[in-house]
Amino acid sequence: MICVRYLKPINSLFMLRNYLKTTIRNLFRYKSYTFINVFGLTIGLAASILILLWVMDEMSYDQFHKNPRLYRVVSNAEYSDGKIETGWSTPMKLADGMQREIPEVDQTMRISWNATMLVKLGGKSTIEDGFYADSSMFSMFSFPIIAGDKKNPLPSIKSIAVSKKLADKFFKGEDAIGKEINVDKRYDFTITSVFADVPTHSSLKFDFVIPFTIWEQENNWAGNWGNSSMQTFVTLKPGSDDVLVNEKISGMIKKNCTECISNPMLFPYKKMRLHSEFLNGKSVGGRISYVMSLSVVALIILLIACINFMNLSTARSATRSLEVGIRKSIGAQRSGIIAQFIGESMLLTVIAMIFALTIVELILPLFNAITDKSISPDYGDGQFLMIIVSVTLLTGVVAGSYPAFFLSSFKPAVVLKGNMGTSLSGGGLRKALVIMQFVASTVLIVGSIVVYNQITFIRNINIGFDRTNVVALSQYEGFVKNSAAFKNELLQFPNIKAVAVAGHNPFDVSNTTTDPVWPGKAKETNISFKAISCDQDFIPALGMQILAGRNFNESNKADTSNYIINEQAMRVMGLTIADVIGTDLNMWQGKGKIIGVVRDFNNGSLKEPIMPLIFVYIPRNTWRIYVKIEGDPLKALAQIEAVQHKYDPDYPFNYTFLNDEFDNQYKSEATIGKLSLSFTVVAIIISCLGLFGLASFTAQRRVKELGVRKVLGASMLSLVTLLCKDFTRLVIISLVVGFPIAWYLATQYLNGYTFHAALSWWLFIGCALGILLLTLVTVGYQSVKAANNNPAESLRSE
Repeated sequence: MICVRYLKPINSLFMLRNYLKTTIRNLFRYKSYTFINVFGLTIGLAASILILLWVMDEMSYDQFHKNPRLYRVVSNAEYSDGKIETGWSTPMKLADGMQREIPEVDQTMRISWNATMLVKLGGKSTIEDGFYADSSMFSMFSFPIIAGDKKNPLPSIKSIAVSKKLADKFFKGEDAIGKEINVDKRYDFTITSVFADVPTHSSLKFDFVIPFTIWEQENNWAGNWGNSSMQTFVTLKPGSDDVLVNEKISGMIKKNCTECISNPMLFPYKKMRLHSEFLNGKSVGGRISYVMSLSVVALIILLIACINFMNLSTARSATRSLEVGIRKSIGAQRSGIIAQFIGESMLLTVIAMIFALTIVELILPLFNAITDKSISPDYGDGQFLMIIVSVTLLTGVVAGSYPAFFLSSFKPAVVLKGNMGTSLSGGGLRKALVIMQFVASTVLIVGSIVVYNQITFIRNINIGFDRTNVVALSQYEGFVKNSAAFKNELLQFPNIKAVAVAGHNPFDVSNTTTDPVWPGKAKETNISFKAISCDQDFIPALGMQILAGRNFNESNKADTSNYIINEQAMRVMGLTIADVIGTDLNMWQGKGKIIGVVRDFNNGSLKEPIMPLIFVYIPRNTWRIYVKIEGDPLKALAQIEAVQHKYDPDYPFNYTFLNDEFDNQYKSEATIGKLSLSFTVVAIIISCLGLFGLASFTAQRRVKELGVRKVLGASMLSLVTLLCKDFTRLVIISLVVGFPIAWYLATQYLNGYTFHAALSWWLFIGCALGILLLTLVTVGYQSVKAANNNPAESLRSE
């Protein structure tokens, strides 16, 4: 009994050693099979790991904040037409009201929108991003104070908190606490705290924080409950119900402002990055759709690679059947044979994973350049290692499961008599798997082309004005004080055609209002208008077309209370081209007249319809300079820089091109388009690789048949057609199944844009021809090779 007890584990180790030797022998015996499987799994795993790293990076944004009860207050504006718009701006008084009236609220914080300012000490200066914020920012968020008073980082109105990076720029190697710096050439601050550099995966990016009280004192108009002009953040006490809090704050703005139409709502801050799109006041997604889409692509690519493994393994069943029969006849259990074949699959997957991780390391610089990230695998991260191990195990088991159960089911008596016949082929499932492969590939191909076409459409669309060769600059102190001289000096250069100022990018006007009043407007009507402040040069500088009336005139003082509208605003007001000019309009500048109508242009995202827009002549209420240039851009930029430094010598020359800003608005879509196209190519390669292997084994299995047909006079073309037709039939079935799925998904994607590329039937025809051509090339090579064999060689054993 004792001997048997100790012999069992020894016997198991012996069997394991034997299985391993058999596995390695088989891998080297069938080198082409091994190469196809390892290569297919390698590129499939490499693509999936890259997507995994991107997904993990996206999902890590803002997760470093320790407080799980951190919320951002968003505002739902309800209009008389039933439309609900969700925005990020809130009234300044909302934070104090919530703190005072809602017991579940722990802390609140008011914070301005990002402020880019000059930070200066002596002769050294730099442009930095920062915020006006309440000091509770550092106790609510996890931005640790590393020097100064952690409990009270902004003790007075003269205090400033700076990042370690900014402190090192001015006081490298010194203690920055107590040192003075100048901000925006208006404020002299004392550094009272230094915080750790803001993490890369933070939605808030800043290098200094100054007291919100300053902003409050300088913007008295913001004290009105009807003015939403900053961001509000809240933390709730442990155990508080955010649904109940939302019910309590819902009517807070309307209670203090009877004409207001906004309802505030708490939204978990950690979800803002991925769930920032709202429809009718409810979160409907955002970047999470990209995360989900690419995750599905990763799964599809892995599945295609696993299908290749299954197909090739079952296709080779005839060469392994004798081995299985002999093993079973000498007492091998089915479970042991299953373990052996899954073990083979696992070994191949482990080898493929090692190669895949190597490829990932080599390709990451290019991947980071495409995605504008700094991703790198952290092999010391337990979560990452667990995912890699799990993916390896899952891939190995999925890829090897069907071959293992299929091959282990052979009956030794039948196998050893040579009577297995067609039961060895596993043809039915293999055909189904090939169809599944190419259905997935078809959907990916159509999807990536549709995304690419939409990005091309966005880049080339005429949005209603000329955005080419327009340089955008921020207004600084020197320009504000000497705007006329600044503009006149620039216009002396022949390659500078126009200089204008405005308060927003014309294709991204975020300022909205329901204030406009015109004759016939019903009292209960509240319609959202976009408004843009500008000077008289802005409309002609950007080539906007005036359909009726005239432009603003600097010498006409009445224009300070006159307005220009777009066509959509004219339609909303119930006016026509014939009667619009001279119509009364009461807005921010008081009662005036509509003096012009501009042809509609896209003043927001292409996902949205064109909004009614009003131009207001307030040059002083602008913050951007637009310079229209022609000819050599480098020469023009040098001239603009020289003039700016003359009037603003302390400020660095920072500029952008309006075209680049427009493209950046759709940077995420462009990135997803590039990734989709790249991973679709990977999926096609894997699928064709599988076809190549299957065609090779099919040709080998039918070599005698081909020899007989050749002896009987069959032509080369007929033999090639014979071998190709089965695979071609499977691909055609895949196209028939895949195209409706691809059409539905493509339609859903394009419907997310009000302005989008057409979904042409030529796309599907081209896709079908491309896939069929790839199939014929892949299978045809093996077919021609087999058809060229000498029949005397293939029939010799007969």
